[in-house]
Amino acid sequence: MRHRRKRIIGMLVVVSFLIGLSSAVMAKDYIYVPSVNHLHIIDCDSDTIVKTISFNDYIVNGISSPDGKRYYMNAWHSVYAVDTQSQQIVDNYPLWSDLNRVVVMPGIAVSPDNKFLYLSVAITKKKLNIPRLNVLPPQLAVFDIKKKQVVKNFEIPPTCTALVSPPDDRNHVILLAQDIFKINIKNGKLTKMLGVLHPENGRPGLNALAIWNNWSPGKNGVVSLPAYSAEELFYVQFDKKGKMSMLKAEEIVFAYSSIVSPDRKYLYAVMDEVYKIDYQTGKTLAMDPLERGTCYSVALTSDGKKLYVGPGGPDLSVYDTATMKRTGIIPLKGDGVTISMISR
Repeated sequence: MRHRRKRIIGMLVVVSFLIGLSSAVMAKDYIYVPSVNHLHIIDCDSDTIVKTISFNDYIVNGISSPDGKRYYMNAWHSVYAVDTQSQQIVDNYPLWSDLNRVVVMPGIAVSPDNKFLYLSVAITKKKLNIPRLNVLPPQLAVFDIKKKQVVKNFEIPPTCTALVSPPDDRNHVILLAQDIFKINIKNGKLTKMLGVLHPENGRPGLNALAIWNNWSPGKNGVVSLPAYSAEELFYVQFDKKGKMSMLKAEEIVFAYSSIVSPDRKYLYAVMDEVYKIDYQTGKTLAMDPLERGTCYSVALTSDGKKLYVGPGGPDLSVYDTATMKRTGIIPLKGDGVTISMISR
């Protein structure tokens, strides 16, 4: 009886392993590319657009939910929710009204439990028949997705153009503003992490246009953002616990955004050229000029073998990360500024 029980347990372990392996093998990578009035969904196996969703708006940023079931696109006045299974827009959350003019900045993030959107917003209030506007300080809005309403808001530092929600820290959101702060979303308490416009003693001031905050693929994913001093380039990193680190580049290259490979061996950065950089030393390993001109965002496949660069204009460039040679160009229906990879 004991041997029979062992055999059954062994078979269950093997079956569980095969189910897990099957799920991993079945997962596919897709690139989500919003442009003017269109969302393109690209199959990373064929590098072809498999779905184009039309709407009437301009998207300033987009991000996947941690579970990959939703893709959120923020326009200036609202946020669109895309179901990644049906590949349809399933909701729109308008935040702008005549008396409560809410502008959604590029800063957007999703809570680790997939229940809340974090939004960097500018709010101007007015009253009927009173010719006076009340401009509020910049705010972090906590939007309950199920209730479809803002349930909390906190005053935050000016020019917050990017948010990072660490998956392993449910109590804080990282604000990339005039300086970098961590905010406690329970009580609004701010903790300064790094001086950007107001550096700490002995440290240089930094400059960055940080709206692209894609996580690198893999269980050890990080967010990587280029930041410049007068003489140096750094890649500011945030891991899944919200811990910050900085990688100094060996040389100054021009980059809007960057992303780290799943094995944390390489970093890829883009502006007018695309760069492959050693993640340990900051040394530039390869570079290729972008045939179609300036690009803003980058995304990697789950295995780190393909790099997608763009958009800036109406197209994406595809690179083999081993050779850093361009393997194709994917045309889009309009200009865009951001891309995201979702594996499902």
